[in-house]
Amino acid sequence: MHAMPDFLKNAGSAGLSDDIARQQDDATRIALYLAAQIQKEHLELHRQRVAGAIDPVTAHCYLKIKEFIWTATRLLGLAHLHDGTRKRIPAPSHPRNPLGGDDPTCAILDSTSPRLFIDVTPTYRHGGNQGIQRVVREIAKRSMRGEGALPVVIQNGRLAPYFERRAPLPPIEFRKGDKFLILDASWLVTDEYVPIIEKLTAAGGQLVTLVYDLIPLTQPLSVAAPMTDQFKTWFESIVLKSDRILCISRSVADDVVAYISREGARTKPDLRVGWWRLGADFDEQAEKSVSAEAREITADDTPIFLSVGTLEPRKAYPIALEAFDILWRSNVLDARYVIIGRPGWQSEALQRDINDHPELGRRLFWLNDASDADLRHCYEHARGLIFPSMVEGFGLPLVEAGRRGIPVIASDIPVFHEIAGPDVRYFDLLDPVDLAHEILRLSREAPMRGEASYLTWDDAADALLELVTRDAYQARIVGAASAPGLAAHGR
Repeated sequence: MHAMPDFLKNAGSAGLSDDIARQQDDATRIALYLAAQIQKEHLELHRQRVAGAIDPVTAHCYLKIKEFIWTATRLLGLAHLHDGTRKRIPAPSHPRNPLGGDDPTCAILDSTSPRLFIDVTPTYRHGGNQGIQRVVREIAKRSMRGEGALPVVIQNGRLAPYFERRAPLPPIEFRKGDKFLILDASWLVTDEYVPIIEKLTAAGGQLVTLVYDLIPLTQPLSVAAPMTDQFKTWFESIVLKSDRILCISRSVADDVVAYISREGARTKPDLRVGWWRLGADFDEQAEKSVSAEAREITADDTPIFLSVGTLEPRKAYPIALEAFDILWRSNVLDARYVIIGRPGWQSEALQRDINDHPELGRRLFWLNDASDADLRHCYEHARGLIFPSMVEGFGLPLVEAGRRGIPVIASDIPVFHEIAGPDVRYFDLLDPVDLAHEILRLSREAPMRGEASYLTWDDAADALLELVTRDAYQARIVGAASAPGLAAHGR
């Protein structure tokens, strides 16, 4: 049996036993809830397939008509409309250097000191405005303020600068002492990173991998089945071969160390683990104007409660919906519940529940394509943030709301206590009745804005660069090649 990580031994034996028992109970409740939600989603998908089915005669006629149209379009030279021969969409252009003025890229590349290359490849290729992509862009924008840090992307098996330049540069080659920080969701293209990492190792460089969470490994019901296999391959091929692992919270660091210990995984003998806090001001520079829908939702004095995040099972939106249903049916609360988030995996039944809800458009609203300007506007008008999620690596909405002094009601899970502490009102995990009680209690209090202190993205970027460049990780894996434990290290 592996030794418990030292930095986890932070409570008395009785208290620790209670914590372990509670964590085990919570894990069971989460697993049962996820299983029930996924079964519901599967039934919804089956219902949609049955509803969309057509009789054999209609299907035969449809195929014959389709055959005729495709033949005709080929004869007319329009085959590219349906057979995949249309021109490829060009690769996304590099964003402009946000610093303006002189481009520091050449100075960084020519520096005789060790350099830090920050990988942002998936976000560069695919865009997106979810949590990870927002983190990546905020760090990339600020990383070049420091000495020797350069955001990069993989192109044709080589590294290239992320920001646009007037003149092309030769491919980036690693030198001894260089560091390669994989900041982005690299599990999407693990194979492309392996040869880059081999070159880094051969040159005597250091690999640092950022881990946002271990949800696909520790809560596989929270993600699509292929995602677990994809993530496991990434973890074994990249994370376990890293010289340093960086996490977005201490809770995630705990999970990483516990998983390595439990699995008896082999790592580099001096593997060190650190954790770092995210910023909360990335939407202050929103360029788009606020949408008419967002303005209409906030047009009168009706209190607004807000939830932010992708629609997926682990976010537990049905718990919040049930809590508001309890309050609305009882006629004890006249308030609006606004959900801001794109549809995610296994959310078809939830989308149907929202779209068929009798309060939709009156007291229930769903903004599934909100801009940063919409998000900021809704935060500014919110009476409170509802965060019912059961599994998180950090919880950006906590710090977004906290920075504006908005009251928060969140699930009682360890990472939320770590990130927000006593500034948040907690409700019992997956308990809509307790959540309804907290919402009602907050609604009856005089509206006020607190002054919770959270990091800006400038502060977060500075802290990240200092931690990585100074090798100031908080802990190290002891004897990681065999049976890992964790010893306190650094600050």
